[in-house]
Amino acid sequence: MKYLLATFLLLTLATPRAAGAGGIVVNEYSNGTGPTSGATKMTNSEYIEFALTQNMTSTALAALTFGDSNNSTSTLQGVFHFDKTTLDGILTSAGRADFLPGTIIVVKGTGLGAQNLTYNPLSTNTSTSDLWSIELVAGQGALDHPETLINNDISITTGGDVVWISTGNPPANSTDTSGFIDALGHDPNPGFIANQVISKFGASHMLAANLNNGSVLLNTGDATVVLTQSATGSMAAPNSAANATWMTTLRDSGFIIVPEPSRMVYILAGVAACLLRRKRPTLPAS
Repeated sequence: MKYLLATFLLLTLATPRAAGAGGIVVNEYSNGTGPTSGATKMTNSEYIEFALTQNMTSTALAALTFGDSNNSTSTLQGVFHFDKTTLDGILTSAGRADFLPGTIIVVKGTGLGAQNLTYNPLSTNTSTSDLWSIELVAGQGALDHPETLINNDISITTGGDVVWISTGNPPANSTDTSGFIDALGHDPNPGFIANQVISKFGASHMLAANLNNGSVLLNTGDATVVLTQSATGSMAAPNSAANATWMTTLRDSGFIIVPEPSRMVYILAGVAACLLRRKRPTLPAS
């Protein structure tokens, strides 16, 4: 009996936790100086960097939308989504069913080089950024969303901008932030979208300043956002010592088996049964 119970508990604990749609954040973005590159709908020298905070499948990622705001941060401007076929190919090559926490996903303009689809996360290489990141080029691995209500380019301006990611369907209108999972932005005079970000995520998610041409807005913190403007970025790599420590912690967590909350009921029931059996008194021989 005790061996069956032990086996039951091990199998219960070994079941991976479910991926959710909320486990992704904006970690950095670049204000490039080049033009928007035609049908790709994104300025060709800009990029946006996302970080995963939990396991996510290609299906979950492809269901999200992301984009930016106009330069007065008052309305949404461009809406993109991840290309599921590209993500499926990355996971197949890596021999994985999902992307691990600590993975960095870059969406970049065509002027920043080819896509980097090499992905090989292991517990022995958590500090090797290239193996924990992918780079998707606008118009290839990241696509303009087919909805046409919000149909401008992603083009990060100096005066103000908000880069956001949202769950579920694309925003219902140009001021719909109800599905926002996370966002970062800059604006010395925040508009409606920027103020919604402050209300949802805190003032730390908005830098009250202009962003210089060719500059980068980075989260140099961890889950507690600390925004810094820099002349140089760290595309596809952590942004600071604190950011790197956070990424390593996230990556390590991907190799720790954690039961789903619903399975805790079975685990506790099994433990209770074991304790009850141990405490049951022995009847005297007749």
